[in-house]
Parts: sequence; C-alpha cells; structure tokens
Amino acid sequence: MKKFATIITVASLALPLALAAPISVSAATTPTTTKTAAKGVTLTLGNPGVTNYKKAKTFHTKDASPVVFKAFFYADAGKATFTKKGTLKAHSTWKVTKAVKTVATGKYKAHTFYYVKGQGYVYASALTKGAAVNAD
Repeated sequence: MKKFATIITVASLALPLALAAPISVSAATTPTTTKTAAKGVTLTLGNPGVTNYKKAKTFHTKDASPVVFKAFFYADAGKATFTKKGTLKAHSTWKVTKAVKTVATGKYKAHTFYYVKGQGYVYASALTKGAAVNAD
C-alpha cells in the first residue's frame, strides 16, 4: 500500500508542473523591451589579420573623440563584424595591444583597427603615436 501512495504523491506534484510549463514558456517569448539590436559591419581580414603586440604601445587621441567598436571574429572564416560601442575620451593617452587589418570588399575600404586595452577597437587613423601632452 505504501508504494501506491508514493506514486499518487509524485503524480499529484508533477501534474501542476506539467500544466504550468506552457504558460511560463509563452510568457517568456513575449517581448519585454522594444530595443533593437545594433547592426554591425562584416569585413574580411587581410594578411596578417590580427597582430598581437608583446608590449602595449602608447597612443593618444586629439580633439575628436574616436568611435569604439566591439568585434566578433568568425572561427571558420577570415572575417570580423564590428559594431559601434561608444567613443573614447579626447586628449587622453591609451594603450594598444592588437592591430587588425581588413581588406577592401564591396563598398568598404581597407582599414586597420587598434585594440585599445579595456575599451575596444578603434580606427588606426583616429589615434596618434605617443602619449598625450597638455599645452601650458
């Protein structure tokens, strides 16, 4: 008689969970925000694609605040997708640890991106070699 009581108890607990699962799944699939995902630009990597510097190089920004990109590198193809992340502070010194070269494809020109440590990828043309010097 004890085995029969255990089966009823397990069945009585499992039945409400089985009925509740579709309700929670349908509630999770409804959109909660209207924020759209930012589109990135997919570029083909050049030769060499990514160069890692053994020692971080010092660069600085001038008057304009350059755009910072987040990069997604494809594992099975020589491509990377760059999505805008924000901007760097102007008149500041930054450490660069990587360089990424891309080739011209379609309507996009060839570019070199630097990885600014702790920030993201920036166009190489937006950075100047050396530390920032304040004018007196």
